[in-house]
Amino acid sequence: MKRKKSSGFIGECLTMATDMNASQASNRTPRRRSLSTKENEDEGCPICLEPWTNSGAHRLVSTYCGHLFGKICIEQWLRTSQTCPQCQSRVRRKDLRWIFCRSIKALDTSERDNAIKERDFERRAKRNLEHEKAELQIAYESLQQHCLHLQQEHDRLLELNQQLNDTKKMTNESVQSVPIAAISNPILTISLQLEATIKTPEGMCRVLAYASSSHLLFISSQPSSNNHASNADYGVRKISLIDGIRSIEYISLNHTKPIRDIQLYDTLLLSCAWDKTLRIYNYIQNTTDLLCECSSQVWSCAWNLDDPNLVFAGLNTGRVQVFDRRQTQQNETILSSSIETLDFSTTSPILCLQYIQKSSHFHANGLLVGSNDKSGFYEYISNCEYHFHELPIDKNLSSLHYDVATNRLLASFRPQSNPARHELYEIITTSHQSFQISLQLIQTFVGSSVNIILSRSKILHHNAETYVVASDNRAHGIEIWNIRQTEKIPLYKLSTQCDIIDSCLARQYLCLLADNQLRLYKWS
Repeated sequence: MKRKKSSGFIGECLTMATDMNASQASNRTPRRRSLSTKENEDEGCPICLEPWTNSGAHRLVSTYCGHLFGKICIEQWLRTSQTCPQCQSRVRRKDLRWIFCRSIKALDTSERDNAIKERDFERRAKRNLEHEKAELQIAYESLQQHCLHLQQEHDRLLELNQQLNDTKKMTNESVQSVPIAAISNPILTISLQLEATIKTPEGMCRVLAYASSSHLLFISSQPSSNNHASNADYGVRKISLIDGIRSIEYISLNHTKPIRDIQLYDTLLLSCAWDKTLRIYNYIQNTTDLLCECSSQVWSCAWNLDDPNLVFAGLNTGRVQVFDRRQTQQNETILSSSIETLDFSTTSPILCLQYIQKSSHFHANGLLVGSNDKSGFYEYISNCEYHFHELPIDKNLSSLHYDVATNRLLASFRPQSNPARHELYEIITTSHQSFQISLQLIQTFVGSSVNIILSRSKILHHNAETYVVASDNRAHGIEIWNIRQTEKIPLYKLSTQCDIIDSCLARQYLCLLADNQLRLYKWS
């Protein structure tokens, strides 16, 4: 009986355990399902119900209370409410923290974010370009208005210039019909005071030139005995007129025979000598730019002012050689052949060369040439082609000088049976069908009856007056005429105790060059 009761009790216990297990199993199944559902819900933002991202505006962030949201969603929420959407706890924007969790599934939006950044960049660039375009359009319209204004001003000035030329022509015609003595403007007196004398004991000074832009005066000479250069090494002395005529520098040009002429252009000095060479020297950089080898002794030289690559050499055989600086090979400084030789049909040396540019009163550009027995003008046509026009000037010429400002030509003649004379001409040119040139004699000035050395006469301007300055070998000085005077005798005579070869105006000084000295006079 006892065994039966024991086995029944055990069976009943097993039955109860089985029922409890089944009940527990049935109770656990819905909980697992609810947890799975909650995990799925936690994979997205509870505000917008969209998945979180691992970067960008919707990346995963946590509030102070521990709830998870998309960054942009919670920031927008906090603009209107300062509480957590889940638990209503107080939340501030600075409490938001980025979450880095491996169990959270986040969308990879890096490519999308980069595309958005590029789109925003392109939009900004487009706005900048549109802004620049608008500014350029405004500037373009402003320049158009400015150009229109300048064109109107140009037309107005042309009209005024034409009226001025017509008035000037009428005035000249009326002045020519009235004697100079009847003109109310009196001729000013001349006062010259010696300011400085620069000695050159070695002598051989023949020509001077003045660079107005740098206030430098150049005179051809030999080196002094204290100089280490060879006695046959001819050059120039460079004198600065800025610091009271204290800076004097000798520049060797490596000429082996006396220098006959020097001409300046910009920072370049062109020199010629009896050693059959032309040399171009940069007096600012102190470098030799070019050596031109000529066929015979060179007496004069000139720059082509319209094309400074071309230089002219006047030879003692009566010819003019034309050199082109561009004909040299690379890294070479010697030019042994000319591009053109102008045959002047004379056996006398070319004493004077001067390039004349085309202007309103001179209707061609070309080269003025003068020798002892013949003078003329080479009109430049094109491609190194020249047409010769002979000028009706007497023989026995000593110098020829053209003044651009007054369109006057000064021809000086050495004394023979009569005293030296200096003839002042007006150059008349026409270009209706072909270029024609003629001379009209304005005045003849009578000079010294003694000629010792070949000198250069000049037309110089001072205090709105125009003067003729010539050497006076008889009195060992100079003679000065005002071109408005009617008398042939000089207006002013200055004794210098030496024979003057060349002259020029430099600042307030009248510079007079003799064989062995340079004298500077203050002109007032």
